[in-house]
Amino acid sequence: MNCPKVLIFAPLCYPPAGSEAIVTSKLVLAMIEAGWQVKVISQADFGQFYPVDDNENWRPLLSVVENIAGIDKKSILRRLVGVKLTNKLRTLFWVIKAVRSGFVALRKAKYDFILSRAAPQYGHFPALILKGFAKIPWISNWSDPFPPQKAPPPYGKGINARISIFIHLYNYMVSRFADWHIYPSERLMKYYWKMAPEIKEKSSVIPHIALRNFCIKETSAENAFTVCHTGSVGNRDLSVFFDGLKRFINEAKPSHKFRVIFIGDPIDEIQCKVAHAGITDLVRVDAPRSYEETQTIAASSSVLLVIEAHCEEGIFFPSKFIDFVQTGKPILAVSPIPGTLHDILSNYGGGIAVDNRSSDKVFSALKELYSAWEKGTLLKRYGSAKLFDHFSAEYVLPEYSHIFDKLHKKGKNRS
Repeated sequence: MNCPKVLIFAPLCYPPAGSEAIVTSKLVLAMIEAGWQVKVISQADFGQFYPVDDNENWRPLLSVVENIAGIDKKSILRRLVGVKLTNKLRTLFWVIKAVRSGFVALRKAKYDFILSRAAPQYGHFPALILKGFAKIPWISNWSDPFPPQKAPPPYGKGINARISIFIHLYNYMVSRFADWHIYPSERLMKYYWKMAPEIKEKSSVIPHIALRNFCIKETSAENAFTVCHTGSVGNRDLSVFFDGLKRFINEAKPSHKFRVIFIGDPIDEIQCKVAHAGITDLVRVDAPRSYEETQTIAASSSVLLVIEAHCEEGIFFPSKFIDFVQTGKPILAVSPIPGTLHDILSNYGGGIAVDNRSSDKVFSALKELYSAWEKGTLLKRYGSAKLFDHFSAEYVLPEYSHIFDKLHKKGKNRS
């Protein structure tokens, strides 16, 4: 099936103002570029996590995305029921409207597949309802563990966390009735298998996509060694990195200008932790910027930093890792070991992954990367451009096509 027709339900797609929306938007752009017929039903009133640029790279989305508001901004309902209830009703109304739009879309065009994305979790709900009426394959795509309560600590309470009967039933029905399930990492997929063993035979790993249009030429603004972190630091312990950083400054005594940049939220929390560590002269904290602005700053840095939470196993695949690969710059992952980022960097190169519980490992990694930078060998030895082919559209889209072909043949055999 060369050019499939795909109906996509993704509350977070357009505008691309957060990590999940960026992931979805780039996937849709790749599909459009490949000539696939795509329609996306997204949510207009979910919220924005950082500013949006009117960048021409995103403009093709305007012709395929139908942005539906759960509750209109001018609705009197907002004033009558209060913020908390409004948020719940917004979800319910979006699902109802999305299902209605899905029915209209299926009547107008004969779509081959339905694809739904979560987060948020209810992104699968319209597809689940339509699956009962439309006899076409449905693929669910999961970026993180859901429901959130079952995420590993510190994000949630683990696989055995108690959840409501409604959420349990919803997850059960999605697991059972979706024809295929897609995950960005093998470790996340196997985590889901523990919660729903019945999906083992209909699961695949397809990583987040990297696009050439978003690659930024490697630059260096000044003769300084710069480490850059982007995005949220929620649930992350920065103290291990800061302890390793202080030791590097005190013991390695770098002879060139050295600085660290954090771009993202929560600003006050980051600044407080920087002040507590006594390194305010080394660390700059910036407010969230648009995706393009953030990527430009990242591309002008020497090393790009990922800090993950203290999980027993790194099952997550942070989308910022793909953003960093698009710059080609070396990546320092302060992550759980074992974990997904450690797997990638150990097997394919592109940077260094160190145990996020060991400031000694952070110190050694900074020392190693700085030494390579001084010698002029940093990009050659640790550059992440070598990883691009593992996440490119040329790799990712055929993986989707393979699943589509498999489900298409399976449907023919049934009929």
